[in-house]
Amino acid sequence: MTRHVVGIDLGGTKIASCLLDEEGDILKKVILSTLASEGPEAVIGRMKASVYEVVKQANVDRKSILAIGVGAPGPMDIEKGIIKNPPNLPGWVEIPLRDILREEFKLPIGLENDANAAALGENLYGSGKGIDNFMYITVSTGIGGGVVVNGKLFKGANGNAAEIGHTIINFQGPRCGCGNMGCWEAYASGTALARFAREGIESGRKTVIKDIAGNKDIKAEHVFTAVKQGDDFAMELVDREGYYLGVGLANMVNAFNPNCIAIGGGLTHEWDLFSDRMFQVMQERALKANAENLKVVKATLGSDVGAIGAAATAWEIV
Repeated sequence: MTRHVVGIDLGGTKIASCLLDEEGDILKKVILSTLASEGPEAVIGRMKASVYEVVKQANVDRKSILAIGVGAPGPMDIEKGIIKNPPNLPGWVEIPLRDILREEFKLPIGLENDANAAALGENLYGSGKGIDNFMYITVSTGIGGGVVVNGKLFKGANGNAAEIGHTIINFQGPRCGCGNMGCWEAYASGTALARFAREGIESGRKTVIKDIAGNKDIKAEHVFTAVKQGDDFAMELVDREGYYLGVGLANMVNAFNPNCIAIGGGLTHEWDLFSDRMFQVMQERALKANAENLKVVKATLGSDVGAIGAAATAWEIV
């Protein structure tokens, strides 16, 4: 009998569940809205429904499913399987998610920080396949990541390791959403890029970014569109984006000494606009011994990385 696992990627806006085979191929995927404001009981109900639906659509024998893996936002207690109090899931305080799902499905349940799960998925099935010392970084609304050391996911003391977006690159920098000052995320995330654009417009910089955004809030995508129209301020912003990413990457290279770093997330849709500057700064600032055998690539699993990574955590416990 062919063996399968289910992966559930729990996010603040959507729940993505997939049925994965042993080769890492997605047989079926189901996406539901999280509707996080309705609270944990309703959201967990939708997580359960997504599992039943993906199994139904795949038309596989229920007995072929060996485990379910969940990638969820932290902080969490991995050992106890408890979601503690993630900022984008209101009301999720000390929720024993692993036990709840185990009781429902009578299967082994793997629970992992979403960024760590994504790193595991990319390492097993994507751009890091076969690489023992690997790092995955996602650059989107925020910056997150996970690290594989000697072939094993580095989890830290309680499963919350590699909160790389909250490494500090300027101790007098802007306040981050975490409450600290000068985090990498506060400089190089998509949210930060949009904030720098707004600040420039408010100070009187001439740009088409505001026209592109129209009545909507300015976002990183509007900045990239302006670059393609030859807007000077937008080009300056994206150059700085590459610079800040390069500075943070150099810190990662020096701290973890990986063979490969894969970068994913929403901003990589515009990879060609900032990657050269990013590489330049990283090479200038990273220790030569750490950087000389390093490759930095665009991640390959795309928007499926969360669900595939969650499924990968299930294979880890089979």
